[in-house]
Amino acid sequence: MIRKIITVVLGIIVLASVPLPAAAQAASRRVSFTDVATAVVDNNLQLRAAAFDVAMARAELAVAQGARVPQTALAGTYTRTQQQPNPAIDPNIYTAGLNVTYPLSTGGRLEAQVAFAQANLQGAQATYDRTRQQLVFGARQLYLQGLLALENVSAAQRALNAANESLRVARARFSAGAASQFDVLQAEVAVANTEQTMVQARAGGATAQASLNATLNLPQDTSLDLTDTLTPRPVTTTLDAAIVQGLRDRPDLLALRSRIVAAQAGIDLASSGSQPTVGLGAGYGVSNASGQAPFVYGSWSVTLSATMAVFDGGITEAKVREARYQVDQLKTREAQTMQQVELDVRLAWLGLEQAAGRLAAATKAVEQGRESSRLAAARYSAGVGTQLELLSAQSALAQAELSLAAGRFDQNVARIQLILATGSL
Repeated sequence: MIRKIITVVLGIIVLASVPLPAAAQAASRRVSFTDVATAVVDNNLQLRAAAFDVAMARAELAVAQGARVPQTALAGTYTRTQQQPNPAIDPNIYTAGLNVTYPLSTGGRLEAQVAFAQANLQGAQATYDRTRQQLVFGARQLYLQGLLALENVSAAQRALNAANESLRVARARFSAGAASQFDVLQAEVAVANTEQTMVQARAGGATAQASLNATLNLPQDTSLDLTDTLTPRPVTTTLDAAIVQGLRDRPDLLALRSRIVAAQAGIDLASSGSQPTVGLGAGYGVSNASGQAPFVYGSWSVTLSATMAVFDGGITEAKVREARYQVDQLKTREAQTMQQVELDVRLAWLGLEQAAGRLAAATKAVEQGRESSRLAAARYSAGVGTQLELLSAQSALAQAELSLAAGRFDQNVARIQLILATGSL
């Protein structure tokens, strides 16, 4: 009786998890494996935030470049004084002027600031690219998890159909006196277990879709129609080629190299503190400051200025030493990151090889399980096999099909993991 109640409850849960007709649910959104990358770039909030870092770095470069061109300024004043006894003196005094300044030489400071800003922009772009790659990888992994859930549901449905058929046969044989009540109970337990697998598979699919909606910045109630399958995708590269590609293209490594360039520019920037600076200025102004209305007087000026720090208490030397230490530190991190990149590629390659082995074994197990299930069904129908033999064969086939789906999933994930490790996702 308890088993029957469990079976009924699980059946209700399965029915409740069955998708509603199209008219009763929101229109589904078709998404392919390729669409995921585009959707992440267009909609993901984390990637939008990373894009602002690139925009700010580009603005900082514009500021540094702008400091190298002549600077022009307009100035004007108006003053009203107390009425003078002499009516010929105008109490309204005003001035207006135009001034232009140009840095002839800054000891390399402006050039270093431009180089520093350019390197920072390249680093920000590389960081953005790596963030995009990681988000695309995560979204595609969620997409594959959704496909895995669909295959698990299909496998569970086939197993449930087989278990229900076995239960029907067991009840018929029991009614005919050719089987025992124990056979019927075994078949009922098999149906209940398969229904639990079905519920778990559907729950896995719902979880994957919810996570994918969040990653793509879609409403949580969006129903996704995943149009691809878990068909294994080929990998055409070699391990050595993948390592070379990773050391050349990984954005996080490129970002670190940009920081090294920026730090080298920092050495030049620090060194500029001991160099002379030369500037040129020119101006023209008009004024009635003489107070003799209505006469206005104009004047022009040209200024050549030069400054040089004679003694700064060793500040410049210390800044140069600090900048050089930073370059050495970043070069050490570059070597460490190169080791990590190679390790990432090798581990991804090993994962791909392991996934290929598991996939081959799972494919063979499904073929054997189908044949074993067919023979067990034939033996049971002929009266020479047992109910336990049939149920065991069906259970083994169901497990083999789930393992095959997991193997196909692992192969696809290992493939995109390798692409991520090489920096080409």
